Amino acid sequence: MGLHAVLAMLAWLALAAPAHAEPGSAMRAERLLPGERIRLDGRLDHPAWQRAPVYDSFVEKDPKLGAPPPQATRVQVLVDEEALYVGVTAQDTQPELIRAPLVRYDQINRTQDFVVVYLDPIGSRRAAQFFRVNAAGSLADGMHTAADDNEDFAPDFDWNAATQRTAQGWTAVLRLPFAALRFSEDPAATWRVMVGRRLPREQFHLATSVLIPREAASFIDAMQPLVGVRLPDQHRFLSLRPGLTLRHDDAGTRTEASLDLKWRPRAELVVDATLNPDFSQVALDVPQLRGNQRFALFLSEKRPFFFESSDLLRSPTEALYTRSLTAPRGGLRATWRDAGLAGTAFAIDDEGGGLVLLPGAYGNGAAEQPASRVLAGRVQADRGSLQGGLLMAARRYAAGRGDNTVLGPDLAWQLDPQWRVRAQWLASRTTALDDGSGQLRRGRAEDGQRRYARLFYNRDRTEANLALDETTAGFRHDTGFVTQSGVRRVTGWVAQGWSTQGTNGVLGLNEFWVNTEAWDVRDRQTGALIEQTVRPGVWMTGARNLEAWLEWYGHARQRLGPGQPELAERYWHGGFVFTPAPWWNFAELDFKIGQRADAREGLVRRGRELSLYAQLRPLPFLELEPRWNMARLDGAQRPAYRETAAQGLVVWHLGARQYLRAIVQRSTLQRGDVREPASHTTSLTWSYRHSPGTVVYLGMTRAREGGAAVREAFVKLQVDADDVRALF
Repeated sequence: MGLHAVLAMLAWLALAAPAHAEPGSAMRAERLLPGERIRLDGRLDHPAWQRAPVYDSFVEKDPKLGAPPPQATRVQVLVDEEALYVGVTAQDTQPELIRAPLVRYDQINRTQDFVVVYLDPIGSRRAAQFFRVNAAGSLADGMHTAADDNEDFAPDFDWNAATQRTAQGWTAVLRLPFAALRFSEDPAATWRVMVGRRLPREQFHLATSVLIPREAASFIDAMQPLVGVRLPDQHRFLSLRPGLTLRHDDAGTRTEASLDLKWRPRAELVVDATLNPDFSQVALDVPQLRGNQRFALFLSEKRPFFFESSDLLRSPTEALYTRSLTAPRGGLRATWRDAGLAGTAFAIDDEGGGLVLLPGAYGNGAAEQPASRVLAGRVQADRGSLQGGLLMAARRYAAGRGDNTVLGPDLAWQLDPQWRVRAQWLASRTTALDDGSGQLRRGRAEDGQRRYARLFYNRDRTEANLALDETTAGFRHDTGFVTQSGVRRVTGWVAQGWSTQGTNGVLGLNEFWVNTEAWDVRDRQTGALIEQTVRPGVWMTGARNLEAWLEWYGHARQRLGPGQPELAERYWHGGFVFTPAPWWNFAELDFKIGQRADAREGLVRRGRELSLYAQLRPLPFLELEPRWNMARLDGAQRPAYRETAAQGLVVWHLGARQYLRAIVQRSTLQRGDVREPASHTTSLTWSYRHSPGTVVYLGMTRAREGGAAVREAFVKLQVDADDVRALF
């Protein structure tokens, strides 16, 4: 072969080989040629992947920030008129150690080998959609909100992915349709992306495509540009998802039809509507200990209608709590997003039937919730380091029982890389008042206010914050989560951490933190102390996914009512979470032991709380999750109070799209000689998920609360009209 032929071959190879990006640079998407189609089988052997630029400049986030990852990862991006395709090559020199169990949707966690793609198509760095796929092909998705660095798995987007095991590790291809992405038509908008890979071995490694400094404002703050994306000519869509639910119980058989609609008339605007949605037995709340609580417990949202704008509903306080809407008959919502302005507003016709929280200084009461109509929303404007918002919620109860209206602004300000401020002011007016018998009746309007501000400091391994939360006695928010009013709360927290450099650290520890938290809560009118605590503690991480903590409540005082004496508590709070073996994902223990307050009797007693949880995978297709909680306060001859709440969950995976799930729950409560009837719930459900919009549930539930037993069998079918059209 002559010199010219050799040079020509080298030049051809240089042009044909994928280009490799420099560390921290942009990722580049390659356009598919006309007629090219990507088959979603997890393979990267299509000719288009040979043209696509390769990004392989990954760095560790955990356990050694900035270190080279133990295994190489390559990312490539393709794009056509309908979707983005993200191809990931996860190389592994020990592929037999890959942890790839089948799991339920949204149950991918750090004990599994997975890759995740974060996308911020608007480029604001305020929120990002994320898409996870583990080595077995199971999926999870959601929204990551920068303001509180929260990862919310509730939103579900219409996307898909496939994986393929290889002799060198595994590969994944994610198909992210433009219809599932929230982008802007503004040509100046910069798409941002970040890819992560979780590698659980003796150490649980997390590698990311860009360095995330410890002092970053949030996990998604450092996302890199994604260039080469051209918006489709047609990005409007209309999604229709009719549903049908059949229930059979002692009262007979009932059939209920429902409809969910999603319409995007333009890139920035999404409209959702629902008629007679079924929010029944599909997901059960985990049982919690309630017998020694003065305030209501917060429950997470599980209903799809509220997911589209879940990140926009997150303000500095829990100012919009959609679980307060008990049984919507129908709803309409519009959500707008662009680089400078985002907002959502919804109207709900609620059948009621739950409880309305009535906040007080020393505890919350409750009234029966009548039917109501609710109009609520939040808008936020983004001006670089300054973000301002406005929240409004108006609830009018049926039959002239009055209303509750809340309005006010909020603010988030990144003063510099280390300092930031979050604040909110809310004003309320309420005419739906408790009549003394647990019913709401229209009365003379009561006004109230809530003022909240928190200052944050974050620099490398030093963190601190200071907060003031002041609520007047007349403040009430029936569409939010407010359990305490008429108080002034001051809270402070400071922490200092050290790195022990992963496996080279002492006793296998990765990080060690010393922290102190203190809070003081007082009655605004009298200045009387309601609660005061100073809590020093330590927190550490280590090999095998270890997190461990220990806190000393050596100065903890509370008063249970006006004029009552202060109760001085002294107790330890500690626990740990770790992964004992590849088949034992989580072993978790949480305990409190010492002198605890009896909220009913107004005494301090020797007591303890214990929480045990395990996540087991004895077989790749079998999940076992036992959970047990216990609380006890000692009496003279017998326990003055004892409560247990237990749950056993078993999931048998019949494939990547279907599973059989059984849940058994049992709760008991005893006060002295009085033992309340135990409550039992047993649920068996078969689920098939063809797509996010086409799902089938077939199940039965048996519950006993007090002396009453309820048995029910149900079938729920929801179909996405696009899936039906694809069959013809």
